[in-house]
Amino acid sequence: MKIKTLLFVLFTSSLLLSCNLVDSITGNDDETTQVELYPVLLDGQWGYIDKEGRVKIEPQYQRAAAFKDGLAAVRYRWDWKYINSNGDFVIEGEFWNLGDFNEGLAAVRIDDRWGYINKKGIFEVNPRFRSAYPFSDGRAFVRSIDYSEYYYIDSNGNKIESTSLPEDMDFVEENTFSNGRALVRDDDLYGFIDKNGNTVIELKYSEARSFSDNLAAVRISDKWGFISGNGDVSISPQFISVGDFGNGLAPARKATNQFGFIDKNGELVIEEQFDGVGIFTENRAPVMINNRWTFIDKTGQLITNSTFDEVEPFFNGLARITIYVPVGEEIEEHYGYINKSGEYIWYPTN
Repeated sequence: MKIKTLLFVLFTSSLLLSCNLVDSITGNDDETTQVELYPVLLDGQWGYIDKEGRVKIEPQYQRAAAFKDGLAAVRYRWDWKYINSNGDFVIEGEFWNLGDFNEGLAAVRIDDRWGYINKKGIFEVNPRFRSAYPFSDGRAFVRSIDYSEYYYIDSNGNKIESTSLPEDMDFVEENTFSNGRALVRDDDLYGFIDKNGNTVIELKYSEARSFSDNLAAVRISDKWGFISGNGDVSISPQFISVGDFGNGLAPARKATNQFGFIDKNGELVIEEQFDGVGIFTENRAPVMINNRWTFIDKTGQLITNSTFDEVEPFFNGLARITIYVPVGEEIEEHYGYINKSGEYIWYPTN
């Protein structure tokens, strides 16, 4: 899952938060289980480096994800497994696919069914779903095995039901809980539920995004604005397109074909000047200039020249970048890491 896609879908459609997360290295761990190791590709094999760029787990995997909740998903000799920070295999099984750990549980696929395992590799929720998504606030979005419905479950696998829950929820890509709310859709209208399944914001929006920094973007008529957790309008609809809030700022396009950033008062604090943008994480945001990516700080200053073909958000102080390298008639993707000053910690390798 490449961030270039993520950055553009901010303004077209939402990013799919599937359980096939082994291409993604983004996300923050729980503080008690945070592991500051980063996947790198060297001579066709994946391993892990530390924050200073030192190899800590030798490249040996066909695929490797970021550490989440203290464990990382890897593909080794074409089997999916989980490793700890020492590179030891701690969970092995006949998994067809698997996702990251969130709140102590990870979605895994056996045959054509998804379920959830704990950190000992034991099923807490038996595989009985057609698809399954990460846990958040003790809830996870799933699809029934017969394809007939989408719904939320608790950590025991019980279906969340409420008299005010939409009877026939449709699929939404942004289906995790944030700020105690989850985005739901029924008959092409969007609203929000709480973790008990109660509809807390009426399904009345033609488009909407999940809550971030206690605000959610919604489209009213042909303009985007933001609402609070109780549905009150916090920033009036006035934007052609917007992204999520992060570090107090959100991408927005108001009057031009380029993007800037607004604050929570709806004021444009970084002028519209970028061809593409992503959200702020760790006080840095990806921006595109002349078809190349770089990052800015919260004042709008570039941390380095726009030289990258793809970028991923900062996490634990580093951001992964991609450089396209022509090799004959092919284009290779070389991956590296930069710090918040724009300095290479790991030069791009393949």
